[in-house]
Amino acid sequence: MLLAGSAQAAAEDPRLHPGQLRLLALDWAQLREVVPGAVYMRHWFGTDQSTALFRFPPAAASAAPAALAFHSHGTELAVQVAGDSEIVDERGRRYPLREGDVVLVKANVRHTGTFGGTENRILSVVTPARPEYSPEDGAAYFPGHGQPAAKAAPPRTDYTGPTVRTLFNLGTVEPTLLSYAGGGVAFRHWHGDDVSVAVTRLRADGSGHVAAAHAVHGEEVAWVVRGQMAYALTGGARVTANAGQAVFLPPYRAHSAQCLAAECLIVSWHGPRRDEWGVPGSLPPLRFVTTGAGAVVVPVKVQCPCEASTAAAGPAGGGR
Repeated sequence: MLLAGSAQAAAEDPRLHPGQLRLLALDWAQLREVVPGAVYMRHWFGTDQSTALFRFPPAAASAAPAALAFHSHGTELAVQVAGDSEIVDERGRRYPLREGDVVLVKANVRHTGTFGGTENRILSVVTPARPEYSPEDGAAYFPGHGQPAAKAAPPRTDYTGPTVRTLFNLGTVEPTLLSYAGGGVAFRHWHGDDVSVAVTRLRADGSGHVAAAHAVHGEEVAWVVRGQMAYALTGGARVTANAGQAVFLPPYRAHSAQCLAAECLIVSWHGPRRDEWGVPGSLPPLRFVTTGAGAVVVPVKVQCPCEASTAAAGPAGGGR
């Protein structure tokens, strides 16, 4: 099923892949060289977002270190997978990133960055999809490599609050997760202006993560940090994601998710924001988080604009 809005988006922007369940290998060795010896990247498109990997060798090893031009775009989730870096916004405010940090960058604020003396690896999810990116089989892109950065978003005039907000660090987040009864599911979430981010841990020695059809919500990007996950659209495609891989889950399609290992840890991006999860620090009803309560047949109306289409999509309800 392809929703009318998704079909229109695809017609207007042929780079997008609306309605598709996609598995991304995220192979750091298969990135494309953008700045010789200094920047390597690759990008992909979902329904309304673009995901990219960036690798920066140590600056001392390059004759022409990466010089990132000021640029802007929609809300960005950035994961500092390796190394340390710094984001600097147009007002000169500086935001250091340590290895393992997961941050949200506010939409439409022009910013640049610097990269440390060790290799940097960054995973980035931006919504809406970055307009300056070519189709997936086209040239890689890095703002300022011999040309001005594309005008990707209108300038922002409201500078209330920080440009960059650190949500958590991968090395320290697990003790802060909140557990559901049975011990099989632990969860925590954060909200941005228009997106949500969550960390979910599933354990096979507990209860609460059977693979029941669920999820009427917006687009999801699920990055498997640990373990092995199976994702399937109801009546449609199925993929298996290993640690280090990511999955694009299309919006408003019933799907299932199951941990195939003893333990799985997933960082997930959601657009639009998952307001039904409630305020950060609270524990949402399990049916809004994972597959634990079995099939849920009550649509999540706060999220779904497609009530007439939910029957065609299969059982609806809460879900990651």
